[in-house]
Amino acid sequence: MKTQRKFSRGLKLVLAVVLLAVGAVAFAGQPFGAARGYDAQDKGAEKPAEAEAKQVKIDLGKAVKVKLPANMPNLTPTSFVTADGKRGWAVRVPGNQPLATPAYAKGVLFIGGGYGSHDFYAFDAKTGKLVWKIKTSDDGPTGAVVEDGLVAFNTESCTLIVVDAKTGKLVWQEWLGDPLMSQPAISKGRVFMAYPSSGRAGHQNFTSNQAHKSAAAQVPPKPVQQVPQTAKQGDDAAEVGSHKLLCADLKTGKHIWERAISADVISAPVVSEGKVYFTTFDGTSYCLDAEKGSVVWKKENAGTSAPVVVAGEVLMTQKEERDNKSYEGLKRLDASGDDKDKRLIASEEAAYLDENKGGGVALKAEAQSALDSSVGFGSAPAAAQLDRANSHIGVNTVVGGWAYQGSRAAYSRGQMLNAQGRYLNSVNAKSGGLSWRAEVSGGGLAADSQVFSPPALGEQFIYLSSSLGHLLSVNQKGGEVGFMYEFGEPMVFQPALAEGSVYVGTSNGLLICLKTGSPDADGWYAWGGNAEHNKNR
Repeated sequence: MKTQRKFSRGLKLVLAVVLLAVGAVAFAGQPFGAARGYDAQDKGAEKPAEAEAKQVKIDLGKAVKVKLPANMPNLTPTSFVTADGKRGWAVRVPGNQPLATPAYAKGVLFIGGGYGSHDFYAFDAKTGKLVWKIKTSDDGPTGAVVEDGLVAFNTESCTLIVVDAKTGKLVWQEWLGDPLMSQPAISKGRVFMAYPSSGRAGHQNFTSNQAHKSAAAQVPPKPVQQVPQTAKQGDDAAEVGSHKLLCADLKTGKHIWERAISADVISAPVVSEGKVYFTTFDGTSYCLDAEKGSVVWKKENAGTSAPVVVAGEVLMTQKEERDNKSYEGLKRLDASGDDKDKRLIASEEAAYLDENKGGGVALKAEAQSALDSSVGFGSAPAAAQLDRANSHIGVNTVVGGWAYQGSRAAYSRGQMLNAQGRYLNSVNAKSGGLSWRAEVSGGGLAADSQVFSPPALGEQFIYLSSSLGHLLSVNQKGGEVGFMYEFGEPMVFQPALAEGSVYVGTSNGLLICLKTGSPDADGWYAWGGNAEHNKNR
């Protein structure tokens, strides 16, 4: 009997060890770890102790001021030197319009002339000299993406365009609808783009450069493949919505599939491991099969930015209302789209998301109104469905939707990093606990500001541009500032990083190159880091 008891105790001990080992392996296999959710109604539950996280202060008033030469001629690079010895150049793009994130490939920067512009440019990344320039058929070029020697971008009004990266020659273009407030993504020879459902009806809007195309590309695209409109959890009804997501062949423009979606896409679709993820302006999040366009999952979860995907799991920001106030924070979703957190991580009040507050876009309300009027929008067009965007994130203009990026996070070596309101957050991706938080002040910053655009990832630093014209680097491990400059020109979109330089556009048409002297500033070649908008470290 004693021997039997000893055997039983030994067996239980072995089983316990095995279960612990299996649990550890399962935890390690999940980039965002096991769910660590908290709810105010959970008795005895402890909230993450933000006070225990490292607290950092960043005073924008201490930034090194950079005085750029006055009256710079258009399209002519002008050199500058900072007070602490860093060099760079700036180019004045004609029109003085807000510029999106430049794309980089093989030593060349690709950038549109800004909201309202009919121009698209290629500049030498080292010198800033013009390589080529083309005229677009309509206005408002977005951020570009590059793959296999082809550059894809769209105009706000209202065309998807693909050109040759070396020459700027048109490969193909298609008018999709007005307005287009997001930018395209490219993955494995396919381009993904959102457009208003009413846009293409009854139109043949495809053109190509006949001399530059194969026979397959010299005809308008075939009708899109009609994908079965089935969604998760037994939703057999056809998907409906004000917009559609189009998947087309990058080289020919041939349509592969399209999917009805609830609203226009915030910033851009995100592609990862055979799936397309995106958040719409009404807060709905989607995951589609990239091959067929079928719905993998869909959630009406008040999303406020484009998602980030790591090994099939999703990181996003969401909005919630508490005590008649808006709050924003991070959420982790598993591969099925289910929440891993019961409450928002690093949640803070987000008045910039209130109705008619503009969503934190780095353009003043009067500037947004003037920009929309300059392209013929005396009021928001019905196709934009801005009433829903305004209700959800405070965006009520077309240029506001074009420029809105939210508090989108980035993922680097087990950390989730984002710029949210007046704070920079670093969150442990597995535990959901706050590692460090930097509070930003000074420089004329308003209390309810969205200070920065989403971070660009270097190897050891994140790089940020501000609504007040600051460009800075912050250490990913501890939140310490590496450098901090004030250019005095508001910056609307996140910067690009290539070969030791930081590239950023301003709200009034300046393209700025800051040569950091460090190889850390590299590998972030478009908005979101790459053509899939999903660069992780």
